[in-house]
Amino acid sequence: MVTYFQDTLFFNAPALTAPGLTTAVAVYENNYFSTCDYALVATVTNINTNVVVRLDGSIDGTNYGPLISNTITANGTYVYNITGCPMKFIRGNFLSESGGTAAVVTLSYSAR
Repeated sequence: MVTYFQDTLFFNAPALTAPGLTTAVAVYENNYFSTCDYALVATVTNINTNVVVRLDGSIDGTNYGPLISNTITANGTYVYNITGCPMKFIRGNFLSESGGTAAVVTLSYSAR
């Protein structure tokens, strides 16, 4: 937990070798930080046909919806962002994989 004022938060999740979720991270804390701009950095290796990645957001920590969603069709690192959408929690989501099961997806995200 952050116990001092902070204006930007960064998170690096472990690599995912199958569709799944990263750990949810609190991006709002009274008097310490309140965020509404988010970036998702997705690095994909060993892709077959495509993978779908998302950054999900929640205001209650239970119900999540997509903030950012994109289909990736080639290995590489991709950056996506959204602004003006305050949330209390965010998490990365390797939503799906097509054409095989070899993809490795690493999701990093920031909140400001």
